[in-house]
Amino acid sequence: MKNSTTVFHRLALSALLAFLLLSVTLNDAGAYYTTSQQDIIDRVTGQKVLLKGFGIGCWLLPEGYMWGIRKLDRPRHFEKAIIDLIGEKDAAEFWRLYHDNFMTEGDIKAMKQMGVNSVRIALLASQLQRPQSQPDKAPYKYSEVGFKYLDDLVDWCSKYKVGVIWDMHGAPGAQNAENISDSDGQARLWTEKEKYWPLCIDLWYKIAERYKDRECIIGYDLLNEPLLRRYDSIDAALLRELYILLTKKIRTVDNDGIIFVEGDDWAQDFSVLEPLDWDKHLVIAFHSYPPTSTQQGLKRWARLRKKYNIPLWHGETGEQGPPYRRNKQSSEFLQTVNVGWSWWTHKKFDRPTQPWLCPRTDGFIKIIDYWKGKAPRPSKQQAKRWLFEQAKLTNSDNCLFLSEMVDSLAGLNVQRYLATRDSLAPKMVREPKDVSLEIGDSSSLIVMANGHPLNFQWYRNDKAMAEATTSKLRIEKPMLEDDGTAYTVKVFNEKGAAISKKAILTVKPYSGPVIPFTSKTPDIDAVIDKIWENAKYHRIDNLVLGRKSFADDITGQFRLLWDEEHLYVLVEVTDDIKRHTGEPGHRNDGVEVYIDYDNSKSDYYGDNDFQFRYEWSAAKVTIPIGSGFDGIVAAQADTAAGYVMEMALPWQSLGGPAPADKHIGVDVHINDNDNDRRVREAKVAWHTKRDNTYKSPMYFGTIKLSCPE
Repeated sequence: MKNSTTVFHRLALSALLAFLLLSVTLNDAGAYYTTSQQDIIDRVTGQKVLLKGFGIGCWLLPEGYMWGIRKLDRPRHFEKAIIDLIGEKDAAEFWRLYHDNFMTEGDIKAMKQMGVNSVRIALLASQLQRPQSQPDKAPYKYSEVGFKYLDDLVDWCSKYKVGVIWDMHGAPGAQNAENISDSDGQARLWTEKEKYWPLCIDLWYKIAERYKDRECIIGYDLLNEPLLRRYDSIDAALLRELYILLTKKIRTVDNDGIIFVEGDDWAQDFSVLEPLDWDKHLVIAFHSYPPTSTQQGLKRWARLRKKYNIPLWHGETGEQGPPYRRNKQSSEFLQTVNVGWSWWTHKKFDRPTQPWLCPRTDGFIKIIDYWKGKAPRPSKQQAKRWLFEQAKLTNSDNCLFLSEMVDSLAGLNVQRYLATRDSLAPKMVREPKDVSLEIGDSSSLIVMANGHPLNFQWYRNDKAMAEATTSKLRIEKPMLEDDGTAYTVKVFNEKGAAISKKAILTVKPYSGPVIPFTSKTPDIDAVIDKIWENAKYHRIDNLVLGRKSFADDITGQFRLLWDEEHLYVLVEVTDDIKRHTGEPGHRNDGVEVYIDYDNSKSDYYGDNDFQFRYEWSAAKVTIPIGSGFDGIVAAQADTAAGYVMEMALPWQSLGGPAPADKHIGVDVHINDNDNDRRVREAKVAWHTKRDNTYKSPMYFGTIKLSCPE
């Protein structure tokens, strides 16, 4: 009897433990990962985990630049334009084909083979909460068609053990007034909170509740790149208030899923979220372009990590072209400082900045050109055929796989994926284009081809070039005698070969600014010496970011001189309102000077490429890009119209001596902040037409040093 009782008790205890374990599993089901102090950890082993993954953008929320157009740049634009071409019924079929092909189980499997452990899914609220006929209050209407794509994604990720991070990229009402949130031009999530906050809270609840028992769900990126301070009459404190409400609602169904929070101003300013203390599993999800790759660049976020003892995650970054050097620098750096990352994105059209590149068909390009106003309207039959064809060809089996891009990310191993693929004969996707250069400039020829594996050989005037065996060929500072040179490239493997058409090099004499030599050293005191009269003015008036309050709101000019020791820079700024509101420095009034010592015009910043920033009222010049620079002398002073900044940059720190006739890459920018919201209203530049100079020296202008008289 005693033995029977013991056995009974053991069985009862086992049943109780099983029940308790099941209860914990059901009530606390969640991600493979959670947080512990400053680490993201495996929920089972407790071991530290570094998130490595890709953002899944352009699938549920296509952006214009990803398709190759900026005139139409958000889902609502595309939906309307496609209905206009082929009608509602066929438009619905186009989107079904597009969504079914753009993201597939094969993509998740391939990324897992590369070493990816997470994907960040860009969500569009209007696809899940169809805006048509929504009631004024809950219960709201939801689309099972929209959720079916998420269901499939979760099934694939569960199968291959890839974690899912939901990213509210386009929130109800829009969390910013930009294309990336599919806004109608207003950030209505903030201006009409009574209407859109309940929708947003309910949507996050529906998502969390629907997938609460799926282990692959890592967590919730509550809002992508919210903007508040830059808009008049919006209280930035609303961001923290909404985050707390969203977190509380999610916690009713998921206790341990990670809450990823992004700051104001493109996920860069987290001051409005302090104190970051309302949940035990918060993660600071910062964004930056180009990828953060230095301690200095990480400093403002690392301070918050230490202060609140919570993890950091580089939640969105990338957009770096070949040879992907910045990817490697950044991902290796992030690995050493315990910061996971999500590269943006896994696939786009005709851009070499992600694993898969979707070539655009001739028909789709004709439609894009029609939308741009550069081509006639296609017939309904043509448009339908071209759109359906393009939608099917977004499947990764039809895309160019950029193995070099994947290989540039520390922690991924592209060979594990390539080993699973059969050899495919090469096929040209994009051939090298003719290039026109002036003396002193440099450029690159690029070929894109499909197939696996791929080998490359470049030819100059039909003669093979030694060591020119990659997809990119640098043309370094050609001379006039190189005018008319023809370049071709052969792409080959065991399955066959493809040869490009000829790309012709045109070389012209230098026609840009010539910088005078000075035998007398300017006094670096922000007082314009008489010696500066020998240098010409160069206007800084290309509006590359934001907008001016009036025509002369922010303008400027700069002059350059040189001697054997220094390059001298004088910048005169017209600015009626001057502001310095603290870090980060680019939000303050100030000047940025860019120097490419050897004028390489490369795709990435090298050892002799620099960005110098001299903020108004700051004590010194900072160097956001570049290292090992010593000996800057600088001064600034206010004027009735604005301010003057003067610098002396030593040649030896820039890269070496300064011989006459040397060509140097240069650009000069002015940042403008007219309010106390720590928001940069405008930026003007001398050379570039877009705010892209921080990404690469290829966007710099060129100057030439004169000969001493």
